[in-house]
Amino acid sequence: MPYPLMANVKATLEPFHPRIRSVVELAWAELRKVAELRTAHGFAPVLYSRTISNDVFDAIARYAITEFGSDPSVHVQVEAQTIKLFFKGGVCARFKKGDDNRLGQNHPTQASMAFEDADSQLPWFPQETAKVEFIWLANDINTRLEHVLVVARDGDDLLWDYEIEKSAAADGTVVPFPEPPTAPTGNDMVKPKTPDTKKPIEKE
Repeated sequence: MPYPLMANVKATLEPFHPRIRSVVELAWAELRKVAELRTAHGFAPVLYSRTISNDVFDAIARYAITEFGSDPSVHVQVEAQTIKLFFKGGVCARFKKGDDNRLGQNHPTQASMAFEDADSQLPWFPQETAKVEFIWLANDINTRLEHVLVVARDGDDLLWDYEIEKSAAADGTVVPFPEPPTAPTGNDMVKPKTPDTKKPIEKE
């Protein structure tokens, strides 16, 4: 099986980039909200970083199923420990937390190793299917989402990667509004009519 070409994968996934990024950002926002609730109720923060990874992945899976489950261009395959998205055009992807090498962190199961091996074929998928990972990277203290990447790998080797950029709307970019019309001056000014206080009030 040939290695996946970045240009081909990017061309297939580009229409879905905002939705893929949104799934990760929604999951991350949920994590931060839960952390705020823990603090507000006096609970200690979670002790192990793997708990954060598990919580984020669970949220990602739920949001991904909601986002892509009814899309005819995407087949969502829900498995015991993960989900896979097969995009029309020949790309199969899974979500993972990235490590220092920008590769997804996995337990060395037969299924995970088969996905990581660029030469192996996935069951039920065409032979030419490109396998990639949607990688999310946080800062060192897990308080901010830093990157969402599309990554192709061969075992422990990074073949290529590119970033799914945050959209302008999600980044809080201020959209300028049209300037208001200039205030009328001189004879163009509309003045409110002064009530005639001398006019007697008619009684019924």
